[in-house]
Amino acid sequence: MRTALLAPLALFALAAPARAADDPKQLAQQAQAVLKTHCYRCHGQEGSVEGSMNYVTDLAKLVARKKVVPNDLKGSRLYRRVDEGTMPPPDEHPRPSAAEIAVLKKWIEAGAPAGEVAARAAISQADVYAAVLADLETMDRRARRFQRYFTLTHLYNAGLADEELQTYRNALAKLVNSLSWGSKIVNPVPVDANRTVLRVDLRWYVWDATIWNRVLQEYPYGVLDDSVSARAVSVGTAAKQPLVRADWFVATGSHAPLYYDVLQLPASLTELEKLIRVDAAENIRQERVSRVGFNGSGISRFNRVLERHDSAQGMYWRTYDFDEPPANLVDRINGGLVPDRRNIFAFPLGPGGLAENPFQHAGGEAIFALPNGLHAYYLTNAVNARLDKGPLNIVSDPKRPDRAVEAGVSCMSCHVTGILPKADQVIEHLAKNPKAFKREEADVIRALYPGKEAGLKLMEADAKKYAAAVAKTGAKVSRFEAVSTITLRYEAEVDLVTAASEVGLSPDEFRGRISQSETLVRHVGSLRAGGTVTRQLWVQAFGDVARELQLGGLYQSNLNGPTLKDNTGELDPLEARGDSANQWAFTPDGRKAVVASGDRSVRYYDVEGRRDIKRLVGHTASVWSVALSADGKFAASGSMDGTARVWDLTGGLEVAKFADHTSLVSAVAFAPNGKWVVSGDFGGAVVYWKAATGQEGWRAEKLGLVTALATDPQGKFVAVATENALVLLDLADGHEIKRYGKFSSPLSALAVSPDGKWVAAGNDAGTIRVWQVGQEKAQFTLTGHEGGVRSVALKDGGQWVLSGGADRTLRLWATHSEKQTVPVFRKHGASVTGVAFLDNGTQTVSGDRDLTVLPWKIDKFLSAQPAPKVETPKTPVMIPYAKP
Repeated sequence: MRTALLAPLALFALAAPARAADDPKQLAQQAQAVLKTHCYRCHGQEGSVEGSMNYVTDLAKLVARKKVVPNDLKGSRLYRRVDEGTMPPPDEHPRPSAAEIAVLKKWIEAGAPAGEVAARAAISQADVYAAVLADLETMDRRARRFQRYFTLTHLYNAGLADEELQTYRNALAKLVNSLSWGSKIVNPVPVDANRTVLRVDLRWYVWDATIWNRVLQEYPYGVLDDSVSARAVSVGTAAKQPLVRADWFVATGSHAPLYYDVLQLPASLTELEKLIRVDAAENIRQERVSRVGFNGSGISRFNRVLERHDSAQGMYWRTYDFDEPPANLVDRINGGLVPDRRNIFAFPLGPGGLAENPFQHAGGEAIFALPNGLHAYYLTNAVNARLDKGPLNIVSDPKRPDRAVEAGVSCMSCHVTGILPKADQVIEHLAKNPKAFKREEADVIRALYPGKEAGLKLMEADAKKYAAAVAKTGAKVSRFEAVSTITLRYEAEVDLVTAASEVGLSPDEFRGRISQSETLVRHVGSLRAGGTVTRQLWVQAFGDVARELQLGGLYQSNLNGPTLKDNTGELDPLEARGDSANQWAFTPDGRKAVVASGDRSVRYYDVEGRRDIKRLVGHTASVWSVALSADGKFAASGSMDGTARVWDLTGGLEVAKFADHTSLVSAVAFAPNGKWVVSGDFGGAVVYWKAATGQEGWRAEKLGLVTALATDPQGKFVAVATENALVLLDLADGHEIKRYGKFSSPLSALAVSPDGKWVAAGNDAGTIRVWQVGQEKAQFTLTGHEGGVRSVALKDGGQWVLSGGADRTLRLWATHSEKQTVPVFRKHGASVTGVAFLDNGTQTVSGDRDLTVLPWKIDKFLSAQPAPKVETPKTPVMIPYAKP
């Protein structure tokens, strides 16, 4: 039907005036119309990838990949095949007309212009997490822990057209369903506009946290994003790393041992047969099997036997493969020649223990139906032990780099139709050589080998069921199977465009970053000059590349914590090592601080001594928010365990606990009088409660993802930062006073000026906005951070703003000056998660995620800008000077 609709387009293009046809844009449109009419159905439509080509309407790519050579008809393989009549294949209709072939000829002779190529914006990692978070927010909170995501965004950013991406979607859908014990085919669901982020539910495939963590053990590209959205996604899914690349998963999940482990297949074929309710030995004895024996399988180097059983899910085929005997192998017994037991035409019965004269096989392959109708594969040796790869002296796969048959990917590549139809030759051999076997043996052979027609009929029936299951995944049964095709593409050498897209940069940006780094030059310097690196070397270097580009912390599967009771995710996906500091709250003089630690504790910290004064222990999960009371005697904390707590810093004991949050308590703040605490969570609730007892005063809900809180020092309001708005709530009763936004990037840090007249909020995009309370629009918008803003502070009635970022910098902004050079402090080695102006008026203090605290002397910057006079303490406290 599509072809019929496209044909008029081609005819219309051909009917255009000759002068217009000389125009490169028109000529490109005409050539594209011809290709779409006659070639697209096999080379791009719905991800079809015949000949390993799925981009036939992408004219620029045809030239780049040398399918077409401008001004060279003989060198243009695509044109030659169309002109010769082999593309489309001879049995395909409609056929290209002479006029249409002439269009392609003219297009190539004109230099094969690409025509108009629509520009598209790159998809950032922030976009990915925003799409995932939005998807999670559409579902019930309890369902979120089952969700995992596969991404194709780097391939989109590398310039792949949607037809090419569809091949990846098809391959992913086929593979996840081929790794499933679920009863239905359920395909990954796109959650973004470009269909580059795809969601699966662990329950669809009967997976759990153990299986997902097994996948992550192999994942080389895990980077822990420090953004609010990424943190919220981890909390919602109960997974430290809930996203993996789809191309990597297709290429790796289709290889043993991961292939076996995700399917949870046992270590021996005997145990596998028990799993699928097959008693092979009894079936052979009871003559409930059907065998096919033949030479020349194309995979096995010698003769082969296929054997079919009924299983709990439908069918179970296994093969008996044989190593090829030496040509001079002869045993002489009693003066006669005895045939080799690897010859199934002499010994068609077996295996050992089930026949008087059994064949001697060296191993084999098992193919069995999964509950959803797709097939699973298993390689075994002579004693039925599981193999990742088949021995080269028995079987081979010319498509694999080492030619070895690999469980999973090689089987899918070979068995594109399911069971490959093979005609039995044993019965014909028996008919021609009736005296070669005893009568009893001949009877058993006839019972086990039903003959050519019966065997082919069984194979055809099984193949038909398999094709129906494959079609439900969106893939097609064709010579170029999707999973193995994508595997080969992933395993290909990595060029600059590919590498840049995999680290989230443009090719020019990545080339520049390589030139600036000795580490990157050593690993991937060849990319700068148009060279490539092997996929293996790129994987080995990726950790160093990620560190050098400051992409985020590297995921380490060995640091996963305890799982939930139902084994659907981690109890605390945010838990980290003991020296991680998720947030800081400093005393006015900067001498002490409280730290929200990733190891479940609150640290009361001596800044000058760089040591713990006390470790406040009670939370049962990582701590993410802290605050100090105005008198410095009490601390408040919020945790992944869903509780907020108040601590007496003198004795180190817990004073009160508020346990009525439903998610990560991401923000806490004291009311100015110190008698009340405000806490907010990722579930969208803000609660005002008594610091001494934990008794609730008021609650505001459905605010969205709460990321930060700051109370007005004058006691009038509390500022609430969410993923898309800034909300001011009345501190007395919690009603909404004012709302700012809707913002495109989640707010991540918040501060209120000492006089309560200014509010500053930083976001994950690195922007800080400063509002005068009561005004509609932000008075100042400050940009410069190269990552998200993690902490912010205000001084002198909002005249000065101090910000710390994920880019490891501290920045000082003069909002009262139109022209300024923003001072930048670059001595931190990790994300700056706490900043403060000291009450001496001339210094700041900042702490980062690695528990490093640094002072910054800023008096020279303050004096360089006209600012209001501020009262300075008579005896200022000075932290040792550190140059910016």
